[in-house]
Amino acid sequence: MTGTALSPKDAAQKAQQARAIRECLDRYIPEGQPVALLQFPFDFNVGNHMMWVAAMDYLKQRNAPIAYTAHGHNLDLQQMIRAVGDGTILFSGGVTVSRLWPRHAEVKRIVAEACPRNRLVSLPSTMLFVDDEDRREASTLFGNHRNAVLLARDPVSAESARNVFPGNVHVETVHDSALLLPPQPRHAAPDHDVIWLARDDIEGVGSLAPSDVEVFDWTHYDSAGMRILFPGRFFSRVRKLAPTLRSIVNRQIAGSYDRFARYVLASGNRRLDTGKVLVTDRMHPHILCALRSQHSVLLPDRFGKNRAVYEYTGRNYSTVHWADTYEEALEIARTVARSTPV
Repeated sequence: MTGTALSPKDAAQKAQQARAIRECLDRYIPEGQPVALLQFPFDFNVGNHMMWVAAMDYLKQRNAPIAYTAHGHNLDLQQMIRAVGDGTILFSGGVTVSRLWPRHAEVKRIVAEACPRNRLVSLPSTMLFVDDEDRREASTLFGNHRNAVLLARDPVSAESARNVFPGNVHVETVHDSALLLPPQPRHAAPDHDVIWLARDDIEGVGSLAPSDVEVFDWTHYDSAGMRILFPGRFFSRVRKLAPTLRSIVNRQIAGSYDRFARYVLASGNRRLDTGKVLVTDRMHPHILCALRSQHSVLLPDRFGKNRAVYEYTGRNYSTVHWADTYEEALEIARTVARSTPV
């Protein structure tokens, strides 16, 4: 069973956004030249893997070989420098420049210091800062690096970044890279009218979801998925012990990461299959729903990320709805579910 195709209006909107993302990335990632792709999401957050799969697909289409890839804790600077040469270094998107998720910021800092002549590109992200101390710390992230590019996935983030980072750091606004993914199919009939994806981390505001709907998050450990990652973990050790084999080994690592990311994305699609309408306070589920032509109701997060992305990217999709409160979200979701065929 497959879901309804995107409406002509939604398909045109998606195509325009994807085209804008590709044109932006093309300006900073030379065709056919090697790149390093850092900060692989060693987790089960489907949104992180949506961005990773989109980046992998784009780089393949761009004929840009991935000379080196790593997650936050198996990065070897010297091996990366030897592998990528004067190529571009990419950082995966997300919330990656503040102390909310500090390892992302730390990796950017050490790479910027070690690679002053490489172009650094932070893929589309939200620029969140907790307080003035966080802003001061972030402002030094790239030091005096003369070729650092921050891609902000909404104008609010872009303005925030320009207010924090010095003039040597270039900031540009473009939609979240997950919009590069193709439309995603539904494979099963829903079990519920309304499902509720509630985040339970620092960006959430606390779940007040009603007891009579299916409530879940999409970040939980999956032993089958970890087995897919085993080759990547094994070859990461080989890369340390046999640096002369780095080209062969890195292909194995990149392949393992790619298979895992696609597995996690597929698991997210299966989870969304269980409902007609999704309510969520996570940002990426509403993008995945838009790609599936599935109705979603997006709620605020703690820091304003969801509203900013909704205004810039999501609001013109016919299947995307905004709610300020949990009560409003449930009312919208139930109303839409009653009138939505599957």
